[in-house]
Amino acid sequence: MTELLTDAGPAPASLPNAPALRMERLDGPAAGERLALWVDAYEDVYAHALDLSDHNDPPIGERLERHRGRPGFELVAAFDGERVAGFLYGYTLPEDSLWWEGLTPAPDPEFVREHPGRTVGLCELLVGVPWRRSSVAATLLESFLAHRPEERAAALVTDGNAVVLGRYAAYGFTPVGTMEPYPGWRPHTMIVRSLRPA
Repeated sequence: MTELLTDAGPAPASLPNAPALRMERLDGPAAGERLALWVDAYEDVYAHALDLSDHNDPPIGERLERHRGRPGFELVAAFDGERVAGFLYGYTLPEDSLWWEGLTPAPDPEFVREHPGRTVGLCELLVGVPWRRSSVAATLLESFLAHRPEERAAALVTDGNAVVLGRYAAYGFTPVGTMEPYPGWRPHTMIVRSLRPA
């Protein structure tokens, strides 16, 4: 199902620099119908780094195909006309999730224990070059998280990417350790944000 978000159009007042965009929320089947759009947007953003295993092993199309069938999958996209300005997708981590496997330093077992509805894993958040520095990423993130029932959100950022880690810190995420998400990938920093009032 594709849903036109009620916050479509100009960004909320808290995000004054975002351009007027059409926002859409898609479930797994709807995202799959437009798979080529997301693959093209991803390959455009990462054209300079597609030779790295982080971006091609497995390819984004394969990852999306696998992830879109998972419970709680959702993709939020920002469109400028017919062009994809950016998108974010994620899904609810299952109780037997391998999401935390290999995290160092070794976390408290209770911290990484999953139960139904505990964590939404953010798999990709990207913004095309023409729409950067205009709060599109923040708009996508807040539009996605505003509708999530989970207790917390978790994401991975390539180690050493201080700019992106700084932005996520501004969005309320905290680093909790590092890991290699897939064999052969560069180390990544795991970040977590509570979605419930303290």
